[in-house]
Amino acid sequence: MTHNKVSVIVPVYQVSAYVERCLRSVMAQTYPDMECIIVDDATKDDSIEKCERLIRRYDGAIRFRILHHDRNRGLSAARNTGTEAAVGDYLYYLDSDDYLSPDCIARLAAVVNEDDGIEMVQGNGVMKSDGAESFLYRADHPILTRNYEETRRAFFQDRYIYISVWNKLIKKSLIEEHRIYCREGMVFEDLLWVFYLMKHLKRTYLCEAVTYYWCIRPGSIMTAAKAETFRCYALIFDEILQHATAGREREELDGYLYYFVKRYISYVKLVPTFKETIRRYRAKARQYHCWKTFMVLSAASIVARFGNPSRLLERMNAIRWKLTKGK
Repeated sequence: MTHNKVSVIVPVYQVSAYVERCLRSVMAQTYPDMECIIVDDATKDDSIEKCERLIRRYDGAIRFRILHHDRNRGLSAARNTGTEAAVGDYLYYLDSDDYLSPDCIARLAAVVNEDDGIEMVQGNGVMKSDGAESFLYRADHPILTRNYEETRRAFFQDRYIYISVWNKLIKKSLIEEHRIYCREGMVFEDLLWVFYLMKHLKRTYLCEAVTYYWCIRPGSIMTAAKAETFRCYALIFDEILQHATAGREREELDGYLYYFVKRYISYVKLVPTFKETIRRYRAKARQYHCWKTFMVLSAASIVARFGNPSRLLERMNAIRWKLTKGK
């Protein structure tokens, strides 16, 4: 049996209220061969002091390292710094306001220790927000994808592979060979990272057990984003459209439709450039004969214009009344 070393990468910025919980969950891991790389993204609070205090008191096998940025460079840059410094065979990204189940790394690493041809192991996760909990995906049995076709089906059709950098045990050589790094200077970069990952990923194992707790908190990127940050969504989808995988255009146009439409309807009024993006998406759908996708995009454009379906129906009824008024 192969024994793989795991590097857990934890970016830290302004998470004083949460970082100790996160770090304790790492220290509670039972896997014998792992390191934890904490990347200080020039945080202004006492997050790093809390990390240092916990590490001094820790008496276990995990090796902890703290790397420092001299200025705040963002989550993507912090993840990339950790990736470049990691010595593990597999990487695992953990956000510092989230936390792990005690058996997370042991459970995921057991899969690749049995078969290190597996490039990614994904655990299940629980999203926690305002006291409510929900699963990120529901599968009552493990899922093994044995080749490129099965892996893409699990993502594009079955949606078992979710869009996140975290909670995935990823083979470091895959990241290095294909340079699948996080795009610096951009928020919501997980979508773009997964887009490029799916161009190369062949063998995966999707675990049904909960290994990760994703905590939505006030002040996070997700809750504090403003109009200028939502513009990143338009940039991301423009890049996806521009760099669609050759021979897989129809699969990707159809596969990313749900993610695009949801964000388009939500943010087009804040981000006018989204209108150009949906025009390009419709043109690509027409070019590759994705007619259902084309129709959904057309409907989304109308719905977003009128705000919601009920307002659209009211407008249509008003037009009908004007057309029939004189009859």
